[in-house]
Amino acid sequence: MLAAVKGYYNGSHIVINEDISLSTGQEVIVTILDTQSTPEKKIDLKKYMGRGEKMFHADAQDYIKEMRDSDRI
Repeated sequence: MLAAVKGYYNGSHIVINEDISLSTGQEVIVTILDTQSTPEKKIDLKKYMGRGEKMFHADAQDYIKEMRDSDRI
């Protein structure tokens, strides 16, 4: 049997919110959820702009419009 249950840590024990009978020696998997919010990393996109060859040398909108116009027979 495989069951996923939710519970909480009361400071000394993990308390399960469900009524599940466990036997001595039974294998369990415990996943600790990080409830502390971590600061969101801000990505500096300007650091990557202007580097390398451009994917579209012309306006990408014109390229997409041409592809859509030619996708149906």
